[in-house]
Amino acid sequence: MDSWGIYVHIPWCESRCPYCAFNTYVEKAPPFRAYTDAILQQWAAHQADFQGAPSTIFFGGGTPSLHPPELIGALIEAFQPASNAEITLEANPGGSTKTSLSAYRDAGINRVSLGIQTFHSKHARFLNRGHSVDDARQLLADVAATGFNSWSADLIFALPHQSLSEWAEDLQALLDCEPPHVSLYGLTAEEGTPYTNALKKGRFPVQDEELWEAMMDTACEQLEQAGLQRYEVSNWAHAGHQSRHNSLYWRGKHWMGLGAGAHGWHPQGLRTVGHLEPQAFIQNPNTWKESHTSNSKESAIELMLSTIRHIDGIPLGSLHQLGWNIQRSKIAHHLENGLLVYGENALQVRTRGWKLINSLLLSLESALEPISHNPSAP
Repeated sequence: MDSWGIYVHIPWCESRCPYCAFNTYVEKAPPFRAYTDAILQQWAAHQADFQGAPSTIFFGGGTPSLHPPELIGALIEAFQPASNAEITLEANPGGSTKTSLSAYRDAGINRVSLGIQTFHSKHARFLNRGHSVDDARQLLADVAATGFNSWSADLIFALPHQSLSEWAEDLQALLDCEPPHVSLYGLTAEEGTPYTNALKKGRFPVQDEELWEAMMDTACEQLEQAGLQRYEVSNWAHAGHQSRHNSLYWRGKHWMGLGAGAHGWHPQGLRTVGHLEPQAFIQNPNTWKESHTSNSKESAIELMLSTIRHIDGIPLGSLHQLGWNIQRSKIAHHLENGLLVYGENALQVRTRGWKLINSLLLSLESALEPISHNPSAP
């Protein structure tokens, strides 16, 4: 069987970020033990859908570094991962210490993903991250001292009133810590979040597209000068430090989604979503809130949606196995402009195409056709 992974959603946070649309909850005393038991029940009920040992495990959230290390260890032990599995835990400044990081490492975590976001105090206050810039710097120092095999750090750009020079300073401050992996995210307005509501009321300026592009160009230049290579729309890494778990998503592989609101995709084609609220999940861990099996065209679109983000591109062989082809004539202008290129049995994004992923996807979706209609098409 192909490599596959497990995503575990830990939904609790100490505070709510105004831009966050993830399934998260603020509780003073989260029911960690009951939640862990529910995940174990969910795993036992559905693990037969997968064969062999998981090659990756990712604890995301929320703030997984709030979950006690001994319970994280119990989950890892139950999952019986492959001996060389990548096992990642998301951690935030302020709530993680050298002691807790060591405890997670002893529990089986071999990679951490750090929510740094910014090194400017005024922007950290806007993000309501619940930690200081000094906390962020301390976490980076603690991770270096703890000795993880690999680690990653997130930064956010296009913040209200953020200048290009401030963004360049954030990038350099992170690069000074020699990160093996970096993830960058432009601030987006997600419906229902406090930030979006404030944006609609005019409390924050609308993002300037030219500044957004300049910030991304600056990031590409600084990261590449530091030796990190872009391998996905938002991710750069040194050789050997690409996120193996996230690459499952971007290469059309399967994963089990465990926990409140976690999404999964099983080898049988089943798409799953867990019960959203933690208590509802704890009471019903063996059933899905939603599940469905995609039809042929939905599967083709889902394949393009995930794989176009990765430097390897859309695997045309896999697309053909689903019974679909991309009409070259309908994407000719993207090919002529160099936004898309044909590689070895793949259609790949290049140059400015990275900034135009959404529009490229719309074009590709309209270019889909059943192979039976045009079997000789490339």
